[in-house]
Amino acid sequence: MITNNTDIEKTSLRTFLVFSIILLALLLPSYLVFSSKYMIRNVEIFPNYDVDNSFLNTLYDQSIWIIDATALQSLYVSDPTIEKIELVKILPSKLEINLKFYEQVAEISDLRGSNPKLYVLFKNLYTSEIIQASSNAVSVTIVNGPVDNGFNGEIVALYMTFNSFDSINTGSLTLTHLGTNIIGYYKDAEILFGSPIDLATKAASIGELLSDGTCQGTIRFITNNSFVTDCNI
Repeated sequence: MITNNTDIEKTSLRTFLVFSIILLALLLPSYLVFSSKYMIRNVEIFPNYDVDNSFLNTLYDQSIWIIDATALQSLYVSDPTIEKIELVKILPSKLEINLKFYEQVAEISDLRGSNPKLYVLFKNLYTSEIIQASSNAVSVTIVNGPVDNGFNGEIVALYMTFNSFDSINTGSLTLTHLGTNIIGYYKDAEILFGSPIDLATKAASIGELLSDGTCQGTIRFITNNSFVTDCNI
């Protein structure tokens, strides 16, 4: 009889423990989600970035546990220069939003027509007339046209290629589009690129020469990957 009672007690205890664990598993997430302790009270954005109050209002007083990247999609829509957003949760109630922006590739001055245009070209091919170019942006002047639809892509490819050489300062490179050909200047070197196509291939061909920093003279492309030069090296 005593043995039977002991077995019943053990079974009852196990049942109670299992029930308690299940109940705790159900109640704990609810507590964390709905507890005011874990409601978002502070939002910081790095680097400094102005956002509409309407966006911030979608974050404040939300549970920090349920906020994810989908809550930030409106930032991508409102600003095409944003490449990546990282969300950092600092318990119990603080959010850090870290923004990475697309590189500014070039500042382009289009002198054609009666109303010259000045705009910044980004790595993702987005252009803006209201953003000041960074110091690393290539300076491009369009004097004559027509300009091919893929020209901006060519500039991005050229920039990325030159940027892969540690010693080349892309901010010191200037390009002039003359309609059928492009002339570039980098420090004491004049670069006759020829037609504005395959600029990445051409940049790769002379990357080592320019990164050395001693070229003083003219570089003239014969084909997309061959050139002649009178540089004093």
